[in-house]
Amino acid sequence: MIESIAIFVFGLCVGSFLNVCIARFPQDQSIIKPRSYCPHCKKTINWYDNIPVLSYILLRGRCRFCRRRISLIYPTVELITAFIFFWLYNQFGLNPDLLKYSILFFLLIVVSFIDIKYHAIPAYLCILGIVVALIFSGVNTLLVFKEGNFNLGSMPLFKSLKGLIFGLGFAYFFKLFGDFFIGIYLSICKKESIEGETESLGLGDVDFMGLIGVFLGIKAVILVFFLAPFVALAYTVFALIFKKSHLIPYLPYLSIATFIVFVWGNNIWNFIV
Repeated sequence: MIESIAIFVFGLCVGSFLNVCIARFPQDQSIIKPRSYCPHCKKTINWYDNIPVLSYILLRGRCRFCRRRISLIYPTVELITAFIFFWLYNQFGLNPDLLKYSILFFLLIVVSFIDIKYHAIPAYLCILGIVVALIFSGVNTLLVFKEGNFNLGSMPLFKSLKGLIFGLGFAYFFKLFGDFFIGIYLSICKKESIEGETESLGLGDVDFMGLIGVFLGIKAVILVFFLAPFVALAYTVFALIFKKSHLIPYLPYLSIATFIVFVWGNNIWNFIV
């Protein structure tokens, strides 16, 4: 019980750090300095007001100084991070796979919430994830070589590179295909295009699929790509009817689809095939 609580609390603390990343990466601000501050009054937050989830509850979701409301996103990110890390720990224990897949899902949390707010993500986040995955695959490849296995097809690094190339190419092909038909639709309807609404997929989504490919492989890319629209369907209908907007933050649904595939991917693939 103590071990489980410690793991969950550690996940909450990581989630608090991810909140800093979500708030500062799009602004090109340091995630080290200054200390956390209220986005409204800019006053530095006391350490006892910065305890994950608990401080939000005790302060009733408001800043101690200006009493402006604190976004519900903060405790949400902390709880999601804690639950995912706790689940990964129970799956893998304390080994390199826990670190590898924790990095993947922490990145997915960051890019998803940035996309929700800005409808775009810093490209370097996906690139960072791709580099990290290739490093893990490279180390595993050296271990395979050490065991005397020189079969190229079974090399972890080779599999990761195949997944990366397939993920980027697969998503970019569908981007070009979708953009072409959106352009035809706008021409027929004689509608003026709004910035961002002529794209079926953003380049950030393409980078994301490369990230999924390098971490999880080709099958995961296919499943995530075709599962995500079903995950996004309810919000998409709501946005089109009530918000009158075609701009859909798609990365959160790709991330949810990725977690579903990570947990049940083999069962889904076997059912389809």
